[in-house]
Amino acid sequence: MARVVVGMLGLGTVGTGVVKLLSNHKHLTLKRVAVRDLGKERTVDPGCHVTDNPEEVVNDPEIEVLIEVMGGEKPALDLIVKAIESRKHVVTANKEVLAKHGPDLFKLAREKEVAIFFEASVAGGVPLISTIQKGLEANQIASILGILNGTTNFILSQMEEKGESFEAALAKAQALGFAEADPTSDVEGFDVAYKVSILAALAFGNFVKPDNIFRRGITHINSVDLEHAREFGYRIKLIGRADRQKDNVAVRVEPCLVPISHPLASVSGSNNGIVVNGHAVGELMMVGPGAGELPTASAVVGDVINLATALRLQDFASYFHSAIGAKWQEVTSADQWISPYYLRLEVEDHPGVIGKIGSIFGANQVSIQSIIQRGVADQGASVVVITQPVETGRIESAIAAMKSEDFLKNTGTCLAIFSNKNGAKGG
Repeated sequence: MARVVVGMLGLGTVGTGVVKLLSNHKHLTLKRVAVRDLGKERTVDPGCHVTDNPEEVVNDPEIEVLIEVMGGEKPALDLIVKAIESRKHVVTANKEVLAKHGPDLFKLAREKEVAIFFEASVAGGVPLISTIQKGLEANQIASILGILNGTTNFILSQMEEKGESFEAALAKAQALGFAEADPTSDVEGFDVAYKVSILAALAFGNFVKPDNIFRRGITHINSVDLEHAREFGYRIKLIGRADRQKDNVAVRVEPCLVPISHPLASVSGSNNGIVVNGHAVGELMMVGPGAGELPTASAVVGDVINLATALRLQDFASYFHSAIGAKWQEVTSADQWISPYYLRLEVEDHPGVIGKIGSIFGANQVSIQSIIQRGVADQGASVVVITQPVETGRIESAIAAMKSEDFLKNTGTCLAIFSNKNGAKGG
């Protein structure tokens, strides 16, 4: 196999793993690496020129493949664009850049006859993207959904299995390197929204603007909700999903009550679990490490090897060009999503409260499956409501109506109950 010259932007956790794995492939020559801080102590020696000027890597005419593992939107986006304009192939783990700028990047790559590889951008070491792109080409994808963030899955698993608070579980995730010092992107669902945008592009042909994805994080989940979920036969998981509808696509990121009988409920720790529904193969599920040094680096280096194998073939880039379009995908209104819901309300304990709750739900055309009162004490009571499948807009209207009532102390938690049959009205 001919020698292929590689440059890399970033030498953090994933970049360190890439250096380790590249050492096993002598036909791949790492020539330059750009870092933010030259003085930082590192656990690996890349064995090449290290610079704090990323332009040196992008502008090197000998470098054929650029690995981008620096993360963040800027300056990564500008550097990726420059690399493509210089006719370098790009391997990236940057879900934020792809989700926010994917249509333009893939259009430019086609014009410059280069390829963008991005296996590491979703599900870390799980070969999800290549499976969708090549392994399932004969299928019309109906939906892709699952646990797409290892940090939040670790936190929820610790809270459920060890009885830890959200704060304690988050601190442990940070200590183990699963969570960043600023965990906002993970715990508020932004990271999963970027991944859902990418998966929608692969499955349905166009990226979804991250701002158009219905998104809820896990910061409002507490031990009471986890206990109720367990009692009713569920586990709480942060689920990202993209579903094909008649005219467009429904996309969501939200914590859900997943039935214990469903395989996703058993995905614990920092693992990811993804379910793909194709019209020919039916339902496929993939489980594996969604983050970490070597799992993510495995996906990056796998892409580089794939590129290197074909690099000397004539017009090879066109084979790797994705069918992703240059337009943004239209999405179904979040209010039209239909699901059963779990709702926990903190209320004053006095006669007639249950009746008032029932009346408000009835006025908003929300049918109640069950209603249970718990924790009666001087400070009030907790009322748990399980609804029949209902549009999100109606449950939100009912909650808004209750907020004006004197009996309501706190709206507590509202969680969708997961089902593969969930969908938007008319979908």
